[in-house]
Amino acid sequence: MNENTLPKIQKHTAVQQVIDYLRNYILTINNNEITKLPSEAKLARGMGVSRLTIREALTALENEGLITRSQGSSTMITTFARRLSEGIDYAGELGRFINDCGYESTVDIISHSWEYCGDETSNKLEIEAGDEILVVKKKFLADGEPAAYCVNRIPKKFLANIEIDEKDLGKSMFDFVEESCNCQLSHDFMEIIPSLVTREIADILKLEKNSPILRVDVIKYSIEGYPVMYNTEYYVDKLIRFTACRTRSFIK
Repeated sequence: MNENTLPKIQKHTAVQQVIDYLRNYILTINNNEITKLPSEAKLARGMGVSRLTIREALTALENEGLITRSQGSSTMITTFARRLSEGIDYAGELGRFINDCGYESTVDIISHSWEYCGDETSNKLEIEAGDEILVVKKKFLADGEPAAYCVNRIPKKFLANIEIDEKDLGKSMFDFVEESCNCQLSHDFMEIIPSLVTREIADILKLEKNSPILRVDVIKYSIEGYPVMYNTEYYVDKLIRFTACRTRSFIK
């Protein structure tokens, strides 16, 4: 990486642009001999931003597990950075996630229905027990093989004036929710729950009943901070795995 070839950055989105550029550089370099980034001073000079901006961007990349830093040393590129691009903190749409893992993603809509929610679902969605919710069940395939089973739950109060068309449910649920509920999804809370395959899941994902499976419960929040959708996702281990990079904290 030559500082003379670094792009000049607009000030108002400086940190995010630096993050995006460096993340893309780290994930696409093909030269295994490149193991570290230039110094903060060289990056700042080459991009035309302050060292503080560079430092903030590097902190974000370190939190993603793409780099490691220690005082007085260079910024090292994590050796397994490419595998971390589908980390456990991925918050995107499931079909896109499967594509990003290197597979061709297709989706089968198993069913959609209006149901009355129980205590667990009402607590997660911050609604009353017995309130109606839309329940959408989908099977995701990777290169034609069952890869994941997802149950989406959306409160009816967000969809009161919407006529549900199954064609709309076949696209990204992110897009469906944002368009139908007139909201913007911002973040989610994820809980990982080791589970056993039920008869229903065994039939859908072609797995043995009572075999272990990774279950992930996800609550999607709007930009205003209220829950909009509660998902339960089951992943086939041989096709999809999550990774995480954990760094040691140094307390002085």
